[in-house]
Amino acid sequence: MEMKDQASSSQTPWPEEAVSAQSNEELEAEQTNGTGDAAAAAEALSPDALQEQLAQQRRQAEEYLDNLQRLQADFNNYRRRASQEKLQAVSRGKEEVLRAMFPILANLHLALQHAEQDANAVRQGVQMIWQQFESFLRDQGVERVTTVGQPFDPAQHEALSTVLATAETPANTVVSEINAGYMIEGRLLRPAQVVVARAADTAAVADATAAPSPSLPEA
Repeated sequence: MEMKDQASSSQTPWPEEAVSAQSNEELEAEQTNGTGDAAAAAEALSPDALQEQLAQQRRQAEEYLDNLQRLQADFNNYRRRASQEKLQAVSRGKEEVLRAMFPILANLHLALQHAEQDANAVRQGVQMIWQQFESFLRDQGVERVTTVGQPFDPAQHEALSTVLATAETPANTVVSEINAGYMIEGRLLRPAQVVVARAADTAAVADATAAPSPSLPEA
């Protein structure tokens, strides 16, 4: 009697397995019903209705393609127009710079014409031209790099030579300027070429100290 009860209980599925089996059956039934509904809907459409639906989708695709081609053409026109405007802006900028240099060129030509008449007048004319050119650079936003008395900065200065440091000019200090450097809007256009103070060569002093003294002649 007990063995029969155990056999019957082993053949009865657990609740979880029963729920899983029922869910799978319901899913298969829904898929079957969905496929059947789609097939039934397709069969319900007549050939003329299918042709009309296909034509409508074709017209919609052609409309999308036409809009895309229009957008692409508009973008190409915008890019071409922007490129032309950029070139024109650069050209106008060059014209303004060249127009501002014409007075400087005229004064330089005038100074050369009077070179043989009065040397002092030529000197004053060249100085005026130099000041005029400095003013032109300032108008363009160009600034000179500070040099003399400033610490040597490799990012702004180029050392052409060195001299021994003194009390007034400590080591690694710019002593004099050979050629001016310029910056514009924080960017370096040309480094300033300078002379830099250096410390005494301690190695040379040590070698001179360690050198043997000359021997005295024998009596």
